[in-house]
Amino acid sequence: MAVTNIPYSGVGIASFESNEGFAQAELFNSAIPHPVTEDFPVGPSTILPAFSVVGLNAGGTLVLAQTSGTAVVPIGVTTAPVATGAGQTDRIAIYRAANLNPDALTWHADYDTDAKKAAAFRGSPTPTNIVIRKRL
Repeated sequence: MAVTNIPYSGVGIASFESNEGFAQAELFNSAIPHPVTEDFPVGPSTILPAFSVVGLNAGGTLVLAQTSGTAVVPIGVTTAPVATGAGQTDRIAIYRAANLNPDALTWHADYDTDAKKAAAFRGSPTPTNIVIRKRL
């Protein structure tokens, strides 16, 4: 039997599958710390998939967190996908506190090892309280 992985970002989107098994990467590992969200601005011409690890750029808008180039310290994880066009802005809620599975998140290519992902939020500014841990 084939197993189809259904990503959380595709929930609610109609599709057809012809197999019998489904799997999904669990987002939350635990309810502690309690998930907490906060709204942040998204700048023009930005595309962020659901559950992206994000930080604030120099302009104060959300972008994918990264360690190379102009480093962007991670402060949260997007709760939904967002896409803005040229000259458009938006606001989106991000998780500021949670215990999350790294396999369910969208990472910048800089976070290419499990160790880098596990350490991503260490040293993030307050009130960030995100724990990254593989599912047991």
